[in-house]
Formats: sequence, structure tokens, C-alpha cells
Amino acid sequence: MKKDYSEYKLSEYDKYTMRRSNLKDVKLDYFLNNVHFDPADKNFSIRVDEYNEYLSMEDDIEEYEKEIAEREGKPYTPYKTDYETEEMRQIRADSEERLAAMKKKYNFFASDAAGYAVDETGKLVVPMINVFSGAKIFLNYGEGILDFIYADFLTPLKEQIENIKLEEFLFKQLKKDSPAETVVQPPEESSKKVYSKLQESVEDFYAFESTFTVIEDVAYASLYSAICPPLFTEERTRKMEKIEWYGNYLLRLQKEFKEMIEFCYDEDFYPNLLGDLYPSERLFIYRQSKGLPKFFDRKEEMLLSKQIRGGKKMPYGVTVEEMLQIFSRMDMKPTEEAKEFAKKYKIPINSLMYDLQHPTFMSISYDARTIEDMLELEFTKMLEQDVRFRKCKRCGKYFIMKGNYDTKYCDRVAEGETRNCQELAAIENYKAKIADNKAIPIYNKYYKRYAARVKVRQIKEADFKKWKYKAMEMRDQCSDGKISVEEFTEWMESSFPNRKPKE
Repeated sequence: MKKDYSEYKLSEYDKYTMRRSNLKDVKLDYFLNNVHFDPADKNFSIRVDEYNEYLSMEDDIEEYEKEIAEREGKPYTPYKTDYETEEMRQIRADSEERLAAMKKKYNFFASDAAGYAVDETGKLVVPMINVFSGAKIFLNYGEGILDFIYADFLTPLKEQIENIKLEEFLFKQLKKDSPAETVVQPPEESSKKVYSKLQESVEDFYAFESTFTVIEDVAYASLYSAICPPLFTEERTRKMEKIEWYGNYLLRLQKEFKEMIEFCYDEDFYPNLLGDLYPSERLFIYRQSKGLPKFFDRKEEMLLSKQIRGGKKMPYGVTVEEMLQIFSRMDMKPTEEAKEFAKKYKIPINSLMYDLQHPTFMSISYDARTIEDMLELEFTKMLEQDVRFRKCKRCGKYFIMKGNYDTKYCDRVAEGETRNCQELAAIENYKAKIADNKAIPIYNKYYKRYAARVKVRQIKEADFKKWKYKAMEMRDQCSDGKISVEEFTEWMESSFPNRKPKE
């Protein structure tokens, strides 16, 4: 029986899920990143996927091109990249500049594989499509979320949309001015024959290479959009529709997470009602109000390894002193019991002795394929460790509260400023205090008068220093209302009375 969905109404959760799902010909989960959190230091690291790049795909591409040649009955000619063409040199220079700018903006380590492919000698020659590929990025809890919600996606989106409009206009003009047979736009394929998984993998790589030229500036507007870029599987068609959909996806995520932060962390958001709740309790109410489930899905991976991967105590790690003690009492000579055990469980005796005497550590990590994977993972880890956001009273942007340090102002340096909000707020508060405090201008007036007399030796330096400390004490008493302004002025005036000139 055919089902009729004409009267079906989408729930809020249906809409929420659809906004985060792949669109036709648009994959949001092409990259697979691995994330490791350190609760002790409240920071985390992200290992960015590098498989989807030329360096890792080279063997697959060669095998795929051999398959094509065999199907078409043609001889296979190995493809060689010309590293020294002017175009390649320019791409390499642009990539180096982009990589340097990203390293300056974000705290990340680039291995030899990150950002570039290497030749047979190990020389970095071919730029990666994405300069973050293969990199390891280090962040404190909350930094990735703030970077994303305050990123400027609109500017590069508008520029790219204008470029696509110009490209379409020029194509139409070329089609109008040229014979029909010389300008043929690739048709959309209704179906395509797939011969192997390898074919899909390599064709996705080719599509991603084309996609990134379209969304590059948009992707690099934030860290998470750069390490979780989309894939337009049929890049040649419906380009405008796809870039607009992707732009709306980014802007919608920005809006949602700004709203979540306000709801869960803002001290001025319904303070009488929500002020005593933990952020996790406020999040429960928020998701209930949106018709969303109370759970977050995330893929966790536990790795058993002989390598220390962070942490202060077992099973995550040990101190240097404890490790030295372990190695100092090692005895690699196997006992009879060890030999019998190794024989019974078919374990090489050397391997068994090593495993018995070297600690094994557990490492917990998470897979993150999409931007919302990263945002939700980081947000929930903040809830677990009670890391909080606060809105800056000066610029109005959120910042991360660090430890017990209680401040109302962030340490950002706004565009066009040379000082951060904390420094500027201190200056502004001091000026406001001066403006309301009548004792301070009186103190400044007499300080300048008597300092000038010290320079011409009418007042001794030692006497001036004694006066200064007493004057500050009197100023503070006047500020606190313990003496009147008139009393303070009279005392300042009489401190060093003018000498009568000699006859």
C-alpha cells in the first residue's frame, strides 16, 4: 500500500535533525577527526583527519586509474605531478602563508604530513587541499565554541555567491555568443555506474578537491568549519543552491549555540528564575522547550596502550617518579611460572615479560565528523567539568571563566584597540571614580604645585615625600566622608605656606 505523507507535520525534532543531515550531493561528515580530553588540565587535543588528502590517497588513485585503463582497454600511464610549475609554486606559497596565519591564530602542531604532501626524499612539496589535514590542535575547554560563534561567515559567503553569479553570467554570455556545439554545460546525471568501493573513495577525493576551491574562505573563517569541511559530491551542478544551503547551515548553528550559551550560562538571563541552577539543569529546560531529546549521541573509543596519554593517576598515567621506580625494579628474566603461562596462552615469552613489567594505560577519545559533533562534544565536556562562560560587561561577548578568578571583563583585544577589555574597563572605572570624587582633583592640584617647588628647591625632597604619604591618607579620608572637602582643602593649602619674599 502506498503511503500518503501530504498531511504529515514535522515535529521540532524532525526539523532539528533535518537541519543537521546531509543534503543531496552535500556531505557534512566527510572528515573523521579524533578528539582527546584531559579533565585534569581542562584542555583537549584534536587530531585532524588526513586520509582524504593526496598523500594518503596516492596509492588508491593509482589503482583506480589502472582500473579505468583496464576497463577502457587502454595502456596505463602513471600520472606525475609537476612540482615546479609556476602554478604549483604559487599554490605552495599561498598554502604556506595560510598555514602560518592559522598557526598564529590557533595553538596547533603541524607534523611533516600536516598541510603538505612530501616527495620521495621527505621534502614538503605539494600543498594539501586543507592546511589543517594531519595537524594536532590543542585548545582549552570552550575555546573552539567561542571561535565558532564569533566567526565571520557572512563576508566570505557573500563574496563566493557573487563569484558564482559572475561565473554563471559569463557562461550564459559565452553560450549566447558562441555556436551551441562549442559551449556544452555538463548535464546532471540521473544514474552512474559504480564498479567498486575504491571508485567511490577516489571520486569523493576528486569532488572534495573541487569543493574546497569553492568553500575555502568560508571554511577557514573558523577552526571547526575548517577541520569538518563539507563535500559537494556533484560539484559542477547546483553550485549556488549548495553554497547557500551550507551558509545557512553555518549561520543556523551559530545562532543555536549562542542561544544555548545565553540560556545555560548568562547570569542576567532570568536571574531570579534560573540563577540558582547549574548549567546542565538549565540545558535540560532549554532542550525541553525546543522539543529535543535529553540525550547527546557521541562515539567513544577506549585505547589500551603502553604509551602515557595524559592524566595524573592510574589508569590514565603516572608521575615521572613513579615511572622511574617501576623501571628500576624490572627483571626481564622469566620465571618457570611465566614460561608455563606463556606456553598455555600461546604468548611469546619476551612479549609477556614486557607486558607484565610495563604499565598499560587507558586513553579515551571521541570521533567527530561534523561541526555540530565538535560543538556538542565540547559543550557537554564543559558541563561535566563545570567550566563556565560569562558575558563581558564591556564588549558583550562571552568568555571562559578560569578557576576561581572572578572577573566581569574578558581579555580580548577588540578590532581597532590596543588593550583588552579588562585593561580598558580598569581605565574607564578609574576615570569614572575620579569624576565623582572631589578629593582627587584637589589632591592632584596641590601635588603638582608642591612638586614644582621641589624642583626649584623651595621644598626639600625628604619633606615632600613625608607630605605625599600624609596627603594620600587625607585624600582617602575625604573620599570616605570622614572629613569635609573644605577641611581637606584647608589642610592641603597650609601644608607648605608660601614664604614672604625678602626685602
